[in-house]
Amino acid sequence: MNKFWEVVVNSQGTNRFYCFPFLLLFRILTPIYQYFSRKNLLNRKNRCSREWKAKVISIGNITVGGSGKTPLILRLAKRFISMGKKVVIVHSGYGRTSKEDVIIPYNSKDEYTVNSIGDETAMMRVKLPQAGFAIGRDKKNILKRADRELAPDVVLIDDGYQRLDIEKDIDIALISPEILETNPDSRQKKRLRLFPSGILREPMKALSRADALFLFDFKENANEKEVFGKRVYHWRLAFEGISQNGKVISDDEREKIRPYLFTGIGSFDRMQAMIENYEITVMGAHNFGDHYSYNKLDFEMLRDLRIESKADSYLTTAKDLVKLPSEGLDKPVYCLELGVHPVDEGSINRLFGWE
Repeated sequence: MNKFWEVVVNSQGTNRFYCFPFLLLFRILTPIYQYFSRKNLLNRKNRCSREWKAKVISIGNITVGGSGKTPLILRLAKRFISMGKKVVIVHSGYGRTSKEDVIIPYNSKDEYTVNSIGDETAMMRVKLPQAGFAIGRDKKNILKRADRELAPDVVLIDDGYQRLDIEKDIDIALISPEILETNPDSRQKKRLRLFPSGILREPMKALSRADALFLFDFKENANEKEVFGKRVYHWRLAFEGISQNGKVISDDEREKIRPYLFTGIGSFDRMQAMIENYEITVMGAHNFGDHYSYNKLDFEMLRDLRIESKADSYLTTAKDLVKLPSEGLDKPVYCLELGVHPVDEGSINRLFGWE
């Protein structure tokens, strides 16, 4: 369903006539959806409270789909941990089938399935075992429980911008370059409509309640800019190599492989642009949609697509890697290693009190 919605919304201004009836339906449903969304936000705002001791930092956005929250959370968590802080990451566990709340202690050796904690949380546990994790549908309740049981110094909330019932120390909204475009084309303007007819969860003016706006881009653009009176902090999305079995391969080996790219992410276009920017040769690509759960038929399809494209291996993301079968695919699987880096590190240090 998510992938279908992405196809329809991204089709605006193209010749995909079969999408027109659904675009019209989305336009009709938008005011209804937004009415209940605003009502829910107001109810949360009226219930805002602070019932925990930890410092709370929220990372979210006003758009639907991937925006770089996960690599940012990993970077912030690593920095706090390096300072001797106990860090807990609060997550909804998107894509999991279980509805049970889960608390994972620091440095836990216990095993959890993707179905019980979600693909993003599973991936973060691999990269950051020192952190604690609190997975639950109600972020406020699971935050209170994590504060009691794990006594963290810092709590990082994934996708918490719409949680107005949580009093936060720092509320960060991530924005994409398209939001700041002064002269977007007609298709881009249509994409920036309110959900479900566009990608905006809330009107643009909702950015005014953020403590800071983080802009992720491939370029090192450090121009000072404000949006709704809030400073924009520029971050660079960076390709940090390709790994196999957890080890980054050499540049010589990377230049020799000809992989087939497959992902289950929400920012596939941005991913492809990054790959092209770093001149990684891929023989073909397929995106299954955000938080996709793979099955045997998918792996058979990938094999056929790989053979058809004459690829010699597969390339995917860390979030997808944790959902692959233990027996592996029919050819080697490589993983894209991505990171985010502040253009002005001093300003970020001041924002988080790291100086």
